Amino acid sequence: MDYQTLITYGSFYSLDLTMDAPSFVAWTEENFEYVQYNPRKSINRYGLSVTSLDGGVSGIPDLDSLGEYNKENNTQYTERDFATPTPVIEGCKDILEPWIKHIHRTHILKLGTGGFFPPHRDHCLIQNSFRLIVPLQNCNPPYFNFMLDNKLLHWEHGRMYFMDTVKMHYLFNSSFNPSYMLVANVDTNEESVKAVLTHLNQR
Repeated sequence: MDYQTLITYGSFYSLDLTMDAPSFVAWTEENFEYVQYNPRKSINRYGLSVTSLDGGVSGIPDLDSLGEYNKENNTQYTERDFATPTPVIEGCKDILEPWIKHIHRTHILKLGTGGFFPPHRDHCLIQNSFRLIVPLQNCNPPYFNFMLDNKLLHWEHGRMYFMDTVKMHYLFNSSFNPSYMLVANVDTNEESVKAVLTHLNQR
């Protein structure tokens, strides 16, 4: 089983796993400090590491641009180097459980007013990982817009989704309230792909 198996079912689809999103967001805000996502860019977006290099939540360098960080610091980090769980995982480990052995560089994104990611594609050449997303708060239009392959996405907050991020995608928060989503990067292998298929939402 490989990435092609996953996209046979579509570029965006829901799984049967859910979590108490409002409580989780409140817990993270009460117990941790979100840090600037890619601090090299002046964009109103923040992150909180669920996995990191050392199990800490500094965001360095897992919430930075790895290419730029590696160049400046003469390092060779890849996304797979950020697989050590941080204390944040305690609040979301149940929904991540089927992939807990396979996740790396997993975090919560917090986009404030005007926060955005411009149009881009992920893993264009080798699809050796895939993306699972849990929208947590304020993730639906018209206040928050997430476009995937020229389609505007609608979410059920607290539910897990598979997304083919090889397709062009971008997002923008136009509201006065922050948007939160849990983003998990997962190794593509037989066990992890089978877990997605096992948890397909049949509704």
